[in-house]
Amino acid sequence: IIVFWRINYIPISNPGVAMDLAAPAPRTAAATATAAPFVEAAVAEAAVPRKSPVVEPAQSVGPAITTDDATPTAPCDNSNETISPNRVSVNALRGTTGSDFESQAAVLRPAKKDFLKKYLPLFFDERDFVSYGEVLRYVVIKGGHCFVFTEETDTSPLYAFHLNGLTPKMEDPSKPEGKSITISPSFKNISKGDLTTVLLKEGKKIIFQITFNTKENPDVAKRFFSTVQGQCASSKNKSSSIVYAKLIGEEKGKQQPTP
Repeated sequence: IIVFWRINYIPISNPGVAMDLAAPAPRTAAATATAAPFVEAAVAEAAVPRKSPVVEPAQSVGPAITTDDATPTAPCDNSNETISPNRVSVNALRGTTGSDFESQAAVLRPAKKDFLKKYLPLFFDERDFVSYGEVLRYVVIKGGHCFVFTEETDTSPLYAFHLNGLTPKMEDPSKPEGKSITISPSFKNISKGDLTTVLLKEGKKIIFQITFNTKENPDVAKRFFSTVQGQCASSKNKSSSIVYAKLIGEEKGKQQPTP
């Protein structure tokens, strides 16, 4: 059986381009513009003449005078009014002007000798002594007072005492005064060589004795000595921090140990 196939060819002008074409854009009317509205010309008023300013010369003043005490002209300082004497730290005493002196030291108020030691020294000639660390304190001098803290970080001093009327005296460790106390005795019942004691006396009576360790700070006892000597002059200072230190010193003076 013989089968015959018939193939019809359709001619294509450009076989690489698809024949899906967009419709042509519609026709639009010509654009028109509206004329701008009429605006009148701006008119500025003429400047009005003014009188020339008259500058008066500055009033002459005297030269500035520096002073260490600004209390008469300074505003009232009320920052200390709410501070109780029982909550006065070292920083509070320093204020803005600092302290006159501060350091660690052994602080003692010599006790009265009993009857036998006083009237029979030949039989009771042994000196009283105490270790340096046992009576170690932190002392601050300001406003004519010596404030005694247990440590520098304490919130309040243990007590204070007035320096006015007290005379400092360097104690000779080889010839100590009879009523003083030996601090950390070594050979022959005298204090160690790196300890220096300053006696604060009222007449012939020892009121306090302050002992410093001069191993790391050799001149600390001398600075304390000179500071106590200079308190009479500094007591005339009326700056706010000095006045405040005096007020606290008077209150804490009531808590000092009795001899």
